[in-house]
Amino acid sequence: MQFLSRLLCYLGLSALSMVAIPALACTWTSGGTTAKALTYNAGAVFSPRDVPIGTTLNNPSPIRAVNFGDRLRCGSSSIYNVALIGPLAADIPVDYLNVPANALLQTNVPGVGLAVYITGFAAGWRGPADNPNRFVPLNLTYASGTIAEMPSVMFRYMLVKTGDIPAGTHSINQLVASGTTNIGPMFDLTFTATITVAGCSMPAAPGNQIDVPMGTWEKRVFNGKDSTTPATPFAITLSACIAGSNYPNNANGYFNGNYANIQIDGNKTSSIVDAANGILSLSSDSTAQGVAIQVLQANDAPMNLGQPVRLNRIVNGTTTVPLKARYIQIGDGPTPMPGTADGHASFTVTYR
Repeated sequence: MQFLSRLLCYLGLSALSMVAIPALACTWTSGGTTAKALTYNAGAVFSPRDVPIGTTLNNPSPIRAVNFGDRLRCGSSSIYNVALIGPLAADIPVDYLNVPANALLQTNVPGVGLAVYITGFAAGWRGPADNPNRFVPLNLTYASGTIAEMPSVMFRYMLVKTGDIPAGTHSINQLVASGTTNIGPMFDLTFTATITVAGCSMPAAPGNQIDVPMGTWEKRVFNGKDSTTPATPFAITLSACIAGSNYPNNANGYFNGNYANIQIDGNKTSSIVDAANGILSLSSDSTAQGVAIQVLQANDAPMNLGQPVRLNRIVNGTTTVPLKARYIQIGDGPTPMPGTADGHASFTVTYR
């Protein structure tokens, strides 16, 4: 009986000593218990119109911080959980980091997703091994005998193209994440930004038709295969351009500047004869023989046909893309057969 009495006394003292360990949960130094309302403004972000789905639209490297206006103090066994608020953008392969499937939030702007990953923790915080970058949703436990204090939430973020973004400028302004600890709500994070689709406009038909007068030439201008006439300059004019301003170290190079990429194809009865050397056939109603039309870049390099070619960096307002065209002898005979020599081509402009 005496042994049992001493044992009960010992257990009681043990329980009392455990309660006395300070700061088992996170608390605010102010003593408050309500969630902090936080807002982060990402400013202006530009998306070249035709970058692929999965492209990161901002520089994700800098660490951002939003102050609590208080200090969060956490002791051993404290928890720090952050959840996303809103629908997810599914099955998007992101170019910069491997974003978990449950971590890409679809924003209120169609075609734009947001991933947030939290940083700035003391060494004692532990989380799941399969989320090393600590993307939200995030669940951490503090395993240290010292007190960890945090004056702010620190994070990186990625705005990601998840689909077609409507032309123009759009505003993101939404509650995106909520943080909790052992004692309840910790913070609510609102994210704001403007997203502008960068690109240009083309005039409607017939303004989008370009006629290139190639001139009249005597057949003696040609002296064998690959001989040419002098080149005739022409230009593709793009209007109402928004150039955009983006970070320079994007993995795919889209943000070294927003460029007009021109693809020229054969049209109507003209077809590509030699894509690498920019050569198109004459139209079927032409009567000349032994010649074709060669399209050149402004520097006289042959224009690759049938594929986008990065040419001019977009500038705000009007962007002019200069090109050239000339006749080239393709037959093996000494001179071509004279006659009409017309051709047709189509062009497509993409912006990235």
